Amino acid sequence: MKTPFLLACLLLPSLSGCTHDSWRQAFSARVLTVSYDDLGTEAMVSPVLGPRGTDPQIVVRQGATNPQSTPRCLNAHEGLLMLRRNSRNLPRTAENEPLQRRMKSAYDRLYHYYNQRRDAFLAVPAFGGRGSMTMMPPVPPSL
Repeated sequence: MKTPFLLACLLLPSLSGCTHDSWRQAFSARVLTVSYDDLGTEAMVSPVLGPRGTDPQIVVRQGATNPQSTPRCLNAHEGLLMLRRNSRNLPRTAENEPLQRRMKSAYDRLYHYYNQRRDAFLAVPAFGGRGSMTMMPPVPPSL
């Protein structure tokens, strides 16, 4: 008779800390939002995401890139590779310096987002939860 009461007393403090928002955040997909203008010039970004348009918001996620969705979606690894390519191809002039800083800031945010997912993925044993999925490739930590 005392065991269920004791068990309820032990579980009650731990359950009170679980709010609706904390449960939703724990089980929802993590996404990152960047601006179209932070990824490079329109000529550099349009082959992957299409023309800029009126909505510059880009949602970065682990899924596939979809330039037709609203808002547009960009794969995190593809975004990192695109930013590295765009940074190398952008001429090093004074007028491009603000764009280079925005691209570096966007790269740092994408790198942190991608690396969190990669670390979580690699923390699971290959014979257990990953199944036959391939390893997520590493990327350099800076432009």
